[in-house]
Amino acid sequence: MGLVMVCKYRRTKTPFFVEQAGLNLYSLEELAYFLYHNIYLVDRSFFNEKLCRWIREYAGDPFLADNLESQIASGANFQKLVSLTEEIIGLYRGRELEELKDRLKKFSALKEQEKLKLRADELLNNQNEWAAMEEYRRILRMHQNARLGMAFYADVWNNLGVCYARQFLFDEAARCFDMSCEYRMDEAVEQQAELARKLSKEESGEKEVDYDGVDLQKKLLKWEREYRIKQKA
Repeated sequence: MGLVMVCKYRRTKTPFFVEQAGLNLYSLEELAYFLYHNIYLVDRSFFNEKLCRWIREYAGDPFLADNLESQIASGANFQKLVSLTEEIIGLYRGRELEELKDRLKKFSALKEQEKLKLRADELLNNQNEWAAMEEYRRILRMHQNARLGMAFYADVWNNLGVCYARQFLFDEAARCFDMSCEYRMDEAVEQQAELARKLSKEESGEKEVDYDGVDLQKKLLKWEREYRIKQKA
């Protein structure tokens, strides 16, 4: 039998829209759930006047709104604001809260590029490719940090290529996969680059024989499924 949780907060008629995730939240429990499972998608700017007003006027919790406004005004960091929100709403307790605080602590210790990549990866996994692309490009516009290693930037270029491929921008995808291989040779990524080039020719009307007898679009879907399995692992 699954666990059942009784919600103590009312469901609002006016939702709070989380732009980063393209998601509407209708209760404080949904807010707590979202933050607990998606801390990489938001940053300190998430806690603002708009959120506090929604909590007070629509979700009906002036106590939480007042506490958040006080902490924001005093310059509290992202970790403190998330923890405060979770503790007051009370959806998670004990070990779950400790695990969240541990994740927040580890997240705060990461370099800015690593934080951006985690956010971008989460957006990509949630099929928000355009937002993910912007985060990956932000990383690549930043000064390259040698301490992050070649594999880090190989992954960024590869994942940016995935974003382009999902948008059927196969020329751009191929270039990203090629750049990934410049940082770290990977036979699978080379195959992705070649597949993207074939798909680009198909779209432009330059038909290319597929000697394997397998439709190129089916190959792309198969490769994307394998990529998602690899990401989860």
